[in-house]
Amino acid sequence: MNQILPLSQATRRVEAFVTTELGRDAVAYFMQQAPDGNQATYHTGTLETLSRLSGLAEFGDVVFAELGPSSQGDTLEILRDVAAADVEIVLLGPEIDVSTYRSYLAAGANDYIIIPHHDGLSLPNLWNASKVIPNKTPQLGKIVAVCGVCGGVGASLLAMNLASALAVSNNVAGANQAVPSRVGLLDAELHFGTLAVELDVEMTTGVFDALTTPERVDATFLQATMQEVQSGLSVYSAEIEDPALLHRYEAGLASLMGPFKNVFAASVVDLPRRFVMDDHPVLEAVDDLVLVLSPGFGAVRSAGRLLDWLNRRSGQKPRVWLALSHLRKDAGLSAKEIADALDHSLSFELPLCVNDISRASIKGEPLQTLAPRSPYARRVRQFSSDLQKGWRGDPTPPVQSASWWKKKA
Repeated sequence: MNQILPLSQATRRVEAFVTTELGRDAVAYFMQQAPDGNQATYHTGTLETLSRLSGLAEFGDVVFAELGPSSQGDTLEILRDVAAADVEIVLLGPEIDVSTYRSYLAAGANDYIIIPHHDGLSLPNLWNASKVIPNKTPQLGKIVAVCGVCGGVGASLLAMNLASALAVSNNVAGANQAVPSRVGLLDAELHFGTLAVELDVEMTTGVFDALTTPERVDATFLQATMQEVQSGLSVYSAEIEDPALLHRYEAGLASLMGPFKNVFAASVVDLPRRFVMDDHPVLEAVDDLVLVLSPGFGAVRSAGRLLDWLNRRSGQKPRVWLALSHLRKDAGLSAKEIADALDHSLSFELPLCVNDISRASIKGEPLQTLAPRSPYARRVRQFSSDLQKGWRGDPTPPVQSASWWKKKA
């Protein structure tokens, strides 16, 4: 429960860091509801300016801060640092979606005012006779994306088995026992997704409602619209009927990540590789990215291009894991040859267990539940353990460096 503590009858000092007239006008409009004696002190700057001054200067009781040009990932990190100094922050910025709004609140913002401000839009009331002191921000879940650098490497197979392994683990970071499912599995291939078929479950058409109306998505919504594959594991997987709607639905994937992080301790996304090259906004929410490749020249080339692009992107950079799959023999390159070519160590190898994989596919079950002692299942469980250690900060994240052809260029 939140604590409600009485405020002093003294006036509240208000400061504003703004760079535009729209931001200044929004603060001035807000101050019209303030009691007599409450004045705002204006500074030229943004949230980044406030962050640089944090710890060096004393701020007012309420601080308005206009968003700067930083990416959402960087903004959230800045916001957490400033909020840790017990600064009561109201953000000023353009219209955003519900997921982004929730992310800002979770990072420590007291509220968010859209600029330009229009009459009729709600404003936070910071002049009540009581102040709500929120509890400590709950720990958000982790997002793991699995991406095949080429076809036929078993990225979907790894995604479903990794989700299954995380669901049966007792050590999932940030597990919340108040929700019915701890792990979410999302098939982001909305055109030719196969997870529902492979798991022998009905298509979850509710995912399309979730993608178009993310403000409706909460624990109850997800429980009602997702298929529970096993205890603690729920899946979203469906195929669109009208290809013309593909772009609209894919645009909502980033907004879905916020509710997934709020509800599930861990989520696994089967992510098409084009999302990486297109720098899709969903990448901002991904904590770990698993690139699955075969021991062939084409796969190594594709993996190198993806690594180069990830290193160049300005937004949040997920921790990258390279998984060598032996479902395709291709040129039969060794793990060392691949690591040397990419200048990036392989995180793990997935052994070829033809009979076990075939039997699991026929049964419509993950190998983790059907053949938990198979070499493939054991290797995936070990990787799920490595992931969770990384979330707790135990291992050193793998170093991402330039690929061999980039160096030659």
